[in-house]
Amino acid sequence: MLAPALDVLREFLYALLDLVLALPRHLYALSRRKTRLQEFQQLDAAALTPLPDSLPDPEVALGKVILSCGDNSGETHALRLVKQLQARHPGMQLSGYGGRRLEGVGMEVWNPLADLNVMGFKDVAAQLPLFFGAVYRFAKELRQNPPDVVILVDYPGMNRHLLRIAKRRGVKVVHYIAPQLWAWAPWRVRDFRRADRLLTILPFEQDWYARHGAEAPFVGHPLADSLAAHPETWAPPADLPSTTEDGLAVEWIAILPGSRRREIRENLRLMLEAAALLQQARPQVRFVLPHQRADVWPLLHEQLASAPVQVTPVPDHFHEVLRICRGAWVVSGTASLEVAALGIPSVVVYHMPSRLGAWLAGHALAVPYVGAANLIAGTEVAPEQVGHRLDPKDLCADLLQQIEEDGYAQASARLQALHDRALAPGTDRRATLAVEACVAAS
Repeated sequence: MLAPALDVLREFLYALLDLVLALPRHLYALSRRKTRLQEFQQLDAAALTPLPDSLPDPEVALGKVILSCGDNSGETHALRLVKQLQARHPGMQLSGYGGRRLEGVGMEVWNPLADLNVMGFKDVAAQLPLFFGAVYRFAKELRQNPPDVVILVDYPGMNRHLLRIAKRRGVKVVHYIAPQLWAWAPWRVRDFRRADRLLTILPFEQDWYARHGAEAPFVGHPLADSLAAHPETWAPPADLPSTTEDGLAVEWIAILPGSRRREIRENLRLMLEAAALLQQARPQVRFVLPHQRADVWPLLHEQLASAPVQVTPVPDHFHEVLRICRGAWVVSGTASLEVAALGIPSVVVYHMPSRLGAWLAGHALAVPYVGAANLIAGTEVAPEQVGHRLDPKDLCADLLQQIEEDGYAQASARLQALHDRALAPGTDRRATLAVEACVAAS
């Protein structure tokens, strides 16, 4: 059909224009960093909407829904939302882009994009024919079988093209997990604010997007539902001792050096040196390194073999181990929010070997913190050690202050307040209500 092909051509031209304008846009954003930082610090944090024990009956039954997610984490979030919607709309027909798990709950998956986990410019460039085909199929389906609503989950690179196409066709769109444009690409908000509902997962995002013309309710962070899903199965491994050789109660400290090899090489040695200093200051501490990626364990074992302190590697019990930890060093990323959600005092670490990289981190980011928990709280609930030539003594001092008795009580209170305000379970149900409200709206 000619019309879907024209949609693909139009989006291809948009992509080329984005590529040409990328550098000047980033330079302009860099020039406005001070203003953007001031704007960010003025944002109001939204509170989670309390949920009733049971959700009210939907006003409108969902018939046909098209969903798009393009990576593994997005599929995890989509899966929980889909299960909620299916329970409330038994006749709902679901199709679009996902992976094996969504296919397993009855979704007609046009292409398993979520199983490909394409990341980075090189991977994306190699898969351009696949993505153009996906855009074409989407545009064709909208014309032939228009849905009640399109649900786009994360994955802003491709989903913003689908969003534009859907809105040109007059189809309602809910984008679940608003992209973090406030940090890296504020000019893209003109695309995403076209969504009928742009569901935000960080408290300040609702205000930021509202100031840029978007309907952006705060539904909470999906991590909260993930952590609440299986608490009964989380028991620590039996071979982790509870007392030291001297009869002291063990205080376990988690070392979380990141998921990527580069992060591990840059951060693990620094954390191990800090661990040796911490054990000198507090003899009852012991160290554990849980990690979920099997392919990086050879590198981890290589690093641990020459460590200045004993560390227990635990390949298969990530959350179970975190549950028993008194503190953690954690590389900035999802894990930093996970330890905060579990109430574990931590220090956020990100070593940058390049002076240029450290300079850019200090002068280009338009946010006061890099740790997600600190951004959510609006204050430093987890001290940050980010930059070039980090000192293990500083990592040690920051964590020691938090795990000693007075500091631990204060840190725990801050993390509990953060949990109650922004990390309480119920995200999937709030997102479900937002989808239904979008469809019911005239």
